[in-house]
Amino acid sequence: MALTDFNDLHMAQGLEAVRVQVMAAIEAGPASNDSSADESPLAPSDSGGTGEGDALKKALQRYALIHGETKVYDSHQQKVYKQAGMKATMGNELFNAWMKHPNRRTMTWIEVNGQQQKDASNDPLMQIIERFVYIYPTKNAWDRRRQDVVPLEALKAYMPNDYTRWMEHPRRQVIDQDNIVFDPTQQSDTETTINTFTGIPLVPDEKAKAEKYRKCKGIFDLLCHLCNQDQDTIDWVVRWLAYPLQNVGAKLDTALLFHSDVHGSGKSLFFGEVMRMIYGRYAAILGQHQLESQYTDWRSRLLYAVFEEVLSRSEKHNQMGTIKHMITGQTQRIERKFVTGWEEANHMNGVFLSNEIQPFPLEPSDRRFLVVWPKGTLSKELQDKVSYELDNGGPAAFYQLLLDYPLADFTKHTKPLDTVARQRVIEFSLPNFEVFFRDWKAGDLDIPFHSCTTRDVYLFYRRWCTETGNRALTETKLITIFSSRLVKARERFKLAGVEHQAMMFVMEDPPENRTKAEHLGGCVAEFRKRAGNVEPD
Repeated sequence: MALTDFNDLHMAQGLEAVRVQVMAAIEAGPASNDSSADESPLAPSDSGGTGEGDALKKALQRYALIHGETKVYDSHQQKVYKQAGMKATMGNELFNAWMKHPNRRTMTWIEVNGQQQKDASNDPLMQIIERFVYIYPTKNAWDRRRQDVVPLEALKAYMPNDYTRWMEHPRRQVIDQDNIVFDPTQQSDTETTINTFTGIPLVPDEKAKAEKYRKCKGIFDLLCHLCNQDQDTIDWVVRWLAYPLQNVGAKLDTALLFHSDVHGSGKSLFFGEVMRMIYGRYAAILGQHQLESQYTDWRSRLLYAVFEEVLSRSEKHNQMGTIKHMITGQTQRIERKFVTGWEEANHMNGVFLSNEIQPFPLEPSDRRFLVVWPKGTLSKELQDKVSYELDNGGPAAFYQLLLDYPLADFTKHTKPLDTVARQRVIEFSLPNFEVFFRDWKAGDLDIPFHSCTTRDVYLFYRRWCTETGNRALTETKLITIFSSRLVKARERFKLAGVEHQAMMFVMEDPPENRTKAEHLGGCVAEFRKRAGNVEPD
């Protein structure tokens, strides 16, 4: 009896004979009619191409790039072709669009050989087995078609008649939870992991440079407008935008903060509309609700995020830890309702937009934010120009501009410019004791910055708070804060020949011709004289 397929072989000789032949085919490498795998035929002729209608859509359905090779698998004819033949048949424009498309399929040689040998592709159960992968040790599965994690309860509701068959099937796929990764750098092993990143959706306009980026001139002018035409700021912002696109998956140590009391400056139009069209599914516009939610699945698989007015007045200090971690954290915990949480690499770069003078507090030592204060309202002419470009290839041309922009020495660790707007936010954020100490040290207060009693400092600080409308800290808190910056000790000092003892801030050594007690006494006398009516208890 002739054995025409694996079903016949199974019935005649058993499952072990099938396994031997399958393993032999896998080890043999790519299937070919010739002894050399490199001698794969050219692509089919025009009559065997994608045909009429949506050529790109049909190409995406029909062809798959072979992982680690420059060859293409044709699922219609079940053959492998060289890329040169595919370009000749499809044309460079269609071929490049197919290659760069986020939904382009990739297959391994094992999958290619298996696809050529099996005839069970139309079996609904086999389609389910190919589509869903159980994630161990969770109550979730990976849906290859939706490119998402789904709970097993949802699968049971989706396929009530086939769920048990899928669970018990010997060919059901299983993957460890740690092997489902979001890796835009494409460094993960495709044989052992499932990478949820499928490529930047927008295809850059390769002709844009030759056309001097004419299609995105309005978009670039909008960015210059937001940066107040300051060339240093424009250059830094463009490089910040360009670096993660030239190095896909790069996590910058910095974020952009564009805030202004000028409504209609165009912040959302540029950072929300233009940039989101480049990143597509890997971009999001977020608000306060997401930042305060106990569920963090909105962070999952993001490369670019725009946060608009994310902090209320009462939450400005409470959420700063979360914001800092989003900017500099390498990993993040993803929590989704009804789904087991997981750890995911953090590749998100963020832009913060606000119409408040203090969107959130910044510390003097903070180096996370480039702060820009747009000064003007967006003109109707420029707004119309940008709107036109959004619908006529502007984002693709601007994407190409960012890919071509020279980065020079810009890296993911480059510190932001110290702009006037940044200093203003820092000044607004400073607690009153910081302002007092800064002005005291700079000589901007009536009292001298030299050795003095801690009580004298506090009494002057309390009067200063009354005059400036600040709420004074307690003496214990203020002196504890200052003692981390100044030497505090119990010392003896002489005033008018009488020796006293008190807790003091000691800031200098006495001159050679005076004792320490005499020197400190002179400092105390000078401090009290300059302080006016401040007298110790």
